[in-house]
Amino acid sequence: MLLDFLSTSLLLAADDDPNFLVSLISSLFLYGRVALGIGLVIFVHELGHFVAAKTFGVKCEKFYVGFDVPIRLGPIKLPRTLGKFRYGETEYGIGIIPLGGYVKMLGQDDDPRKQEEEAKRIQLEDDGEETEDVAPKLDSRSFPAKPVWQRMIIISAGVIMNVITGVLFAAIAYGYGVSYSPAIVGSVVPGGPAWKAGIEPGGKVISVGTWSDSEMHFREMKMEILTDGLENPDKPIDVEIQYDSGVRTFELVTQSRPDLKDARMIGIAIPNAPTIGTKLFTFPNSVAAKFLTKQDAGASIIAFDGTPINDKAIVPGTPFFDYLYSNPNKTIDLTLRRVDGSEQKVALPPQPAKSLGIRFAVGPIVGLVENGPAAEAGMKIGDIIQSYGDNADVDSYGMALDLVGATETVKVTVKRGTGDDAETVDLAITPSKSPQSIPPNQSIAGEIAINAVGFAYQPLPVISKLIGTSGEAGADENSLQVGDELKEVQLVEQLTSSDALNDELFEAILKQLREGWEISPITTLNTLRETIQLLPEGTTLKVIISRPPENKVITSTLVVRKDDRHVFERGLALAPSESIQQADSISSALALGVKEGYRRFTDVIRFLRMLPRGKIKLRHVGGPLEIVNIAKNEAEKGISPQLMFLTMLSMNLAILNFLPIPALDGGHMMFLIYELVAGKRANEQLEFRLTLAGILALLLLMAVVFANDIIRHL
Repeated sequence: MLLDFLSTSLLLAADDDPNFLVSLISSLFLYGRVALGIGLVIFVHELGHFVAAKTFGVKCEKFYVGFDVPIRLGPIKLPRTLGKFRYGETEYGIGIIPLGGYVKMLGQDDDPRKQEEEAKRIQLEDDGEETEDVAPKLDSRSFPAKPVWQRMIIISAGVIMNVITGVLFAAIAYGYGVSYSPAIVGSVVPGGPAWKAGIEPGGKVISVGTWSDSEMHFREMKMEILTDGLENPDKPIDVEIQYDSGVRTFELVTQSRPDLKDARMIGIAIPNAPTIGTKLFTFPNSVAAKFLTKQDAGASIIAFDGTPINDKAIVPGTPFFDYLYSNPNKTIDLTLRRVDGSEQKVALPPQPAKSLGIRFAVGPIVGLVENGPAAEAGMKIGDIIQSYGDNADVDSYGMALDLVGATETVKVTVKRGTGDDAETVDLAITPSKSPQSIPPNQSIAGEIAINAVGFAYQPLPVISKLIGTSGEAGADENSLQVGDELKEVQLVEQLTSSDALNDELFEAILKQLREGWEISPITTLNTLRETIQLLPEGTTLKVIISRPPENKVITSTLVVRKDDRHVFERGLALAPSESIQQADSISSALALGVKEGYRRFTDVIRFLRMLPRGKIKLRHVGGPLEIVNIAKNEAEKGISPQLMFLTMLSMNLAILNFLPIPALDGGHMMFLIYELVAGKRANEQLEFRLTLAGILALLLLMAVVFANDIIRHL
């Protein structure tokens, strides 16, 4: 029986040893595991067909993983197999084309050109008188000679085997223990749907959309939000979050990402653990790099300014991160427990900022926390802040530093409306105790959102003040002036090899700067400002500005310099929060395996349901090359991730191969259902044409997904 692995095309290590031989062996071993895993999924599918056929007495002439088709490249003729042998009446082998497998049964051939020949081969000679109304006698061991119900079992056996083994793969993985990021609210993305709904860090997501799980994985939550957002972009999705104080329920409308409009999100981020990284434990040119040593790598932060971290809490690090980002101007004393068990105290001072010698204007209010402090005080979307407290010299990043840790009522003056309808409104905002577990400027769409006061605003790439100068316009017309709008920044010098920024970690950032960093919803002003913090002092940048009212384009140069302010990040490289989910018995492992298999099964069904409605884009699908790439990445992580990938692959193969497409198992099943209902076989010519059309459609699909894979990795 042909397993059309072509149908699975709808799916969606670094080695530090310089020794070439060791690296080669390691790579061969890795790709060997990948080939073995994918081959195993194909093998068990074909084994299902083979065992069922043998059970009902059907002669199986071939059992192949891969296709043994002849290939000729000019005068060179490639071997059809990588190896084969005969045992009994069946030839077993591995075909040269690794895109599937098949079981060749007597009287059955998925090549339409051979169907007539195969039909004649199984006919037996009959000494009696033959008429048109009397069907010819068939070899009793041929596939067509068997009752319809037996042929149905044989056809469906491969799919059933994939479902069973998919569950077993997951069960074995949970037996080993599956490492995962729990679906807990480490932080809420500034200005995102979760932030606007008032969701606070420190909770555990136990239900999202149609999926409920007390031990939900972040990946599952993300997938549910993505697919639900694609299916119903304007419909709220139900989210239940368990906090130490109880369960809260929210309804959130998903938001698209600026760079990927069809990628939906609610703005919940994976938490970091209060644990310093091992390989990368600090970022270059930071205060953390200055005050932490290699002995601190992997250390746990157990207290900050004398406050112990409660490792029994749902999200232990929330109070620490809130304190860290709410006090950017304060030296914080950390107590570390190193991997050797010793304790070490480190005083971590504020991180001095770098700038281009300019301040940026405050844009309009773009988000308010529902029933939050600013909303309760009467602030509205579109308001523009003119002053806060006693400060009338307002700029985007200075205001964030001043208000992030606010605890007392803040007087804010805003401009509301435009033109003749504009008015000035005074507000009094009483801050809340909403944790600030992420810097206010780390948003997706470029907003700055301050949790304590509950409002988000857009920083504008417009110069509100020049610093390090008199603040007057220069004599040169290319000198920057207040009101100029920054359009693009470009690195005009080659950084020396001694600069830490030349690390491959920052390769994409440098590439963007060299090509020209254009301020946009994707390459935001926030991200540019954070990138400037990585550049060495004295780095020269070319800037392109637009000067109103004529929007005259001016090119100038600016130099990265030390600022008199601080930034929120201090250079700590922290480990992500991870858990291990491990079954404590065989029954528990099977239960988790069934659950995982069901989840992957429903994922494919939802995918197929969205496909004809145009909800799926080409970038959402991958072909054989992408399958191998994902399989390699999962195999690198260990046996459990690889087994979980094989569960996903098995469920995809089971469903996609059973679609009612001629040449696939599902197409064969449709013909058999017709035969069962009508009492006779479908018209052979019609079956021939439909099968041929199915094969051509699959070949076309294969060409598309292969091309898509190649373009994706260029």
